[in-house]
Amino acid sequence: MPNKNFIRTGTAIIEMDRIRKLCSNSKFLARFFSADEIRYIVSRELSTSIIAENYCAKIAFAKAIGTGMRIVKPSEISILRDRLGSPLLITEGRAKMLEERENYIINLSVAHCKSYATASVIITKGPTT
Repeated sequence: MPNKNFIRTGTAIIEMDRIRKLCSNSKFLARFFSADEIRYIVSRELSTSIIAENYCAKIAFAKAIGTGMRIVKPSEISILRDRLGSPLLITEGRAKMLEERENYIINLSVAHCKSYATASVIITKGPTT
């Protein structure tokens, strides 16, 4: 009997130096991050590690849904943090339509060290009604 809890995964890793270079382009944040994310990033004094983790989370999500960034715009995916600092992936636009249509449950994990940031997304299908 096939597994009805369809599972997809996506991972991404990036060098912190690459993010630092991207951040020197004033258009990078506006193009790649939502307004809510930019407010959060600014409140964290433009933390390179947060920018890198969020960037990786968006790439990992795009890989997990199987479309890459062809269908979903990066700004339609927001990575915010709850009160304890755990990352939350929030979708809008086409990403939200896909999430709702496919009944996805999205799990996100992010991490960083001095030189790299990484993110993993695991998507399962929720119960059908």
